[in-house]
Amino acid sequence: MLEGDTSTAPDPFDVSRLRLQPDDDAALGVRELLVSVPYRKPSKETFFRVHRDPAFRCTGGLIELKDEDGAAYWVDPALWPHLADEPTFGKRLVVTAVTRQGAPFLWGLRLPGPEARVPDWVSVPLEAAKAAEGSWAKMFWDQSQRKHRIKVATGITDEPVWPDQPFAELLRLAFKDRVVTSLDHSVLAQLRGER
Repeated sequence: MLEGDTSTAPDPFDVSRLRLQPDDDAALGVRELLVSVPYRKPSKETFFRVHRDPAFRCTGGLIELKDEDGAAYWVDPALWPHLADEPTFGKRLVVTAVTRQGAPFLWGLRLPGPEARVPDWVSVPLEAAKAAEGSWAKMFWDQSQRKHRIKVATGITDEPVWPDQPFAELLRLAFKDRVVTSLDHSVLAQLRGER
């Protein structure tokens, strides 16, 4: 500032000027391009919602491998009868879910079998998904009680932001290079001990 200049310079220590402005991509006409969708269980730390519209869920056949970081393969329905005895294959109710941060994911829920009694490891996730249709919920394992528990956030009233893509596109994004359409698929050869 020059001597005699009466204008005041901004205070370099004004904290309100130092705060970062939130990114408002929507106001700038910017949106994130959805290029992949994880297929996974909800994290025990995160509240989530499940899309209640039947158009955003289906029963699918999946091969789920534990030794490949939980890799899952979508199986064409024509192959299901051939995989009935394969222990890594199962039918799942695949639902669309989203975290509070707006991150979509697909969740495969085990379906009850023909047994009269449904085990907790099948029934509790189904109950959590049902609760998450109307409220933000979280499911976690309580080691002290040796059971899964569900919590519902009654204080969170904001509605989830769902992806714009139809469910078929979400499935494609989740299983892009992990689709089994032939009995010759490499994952089936691996399970048969041929590789």
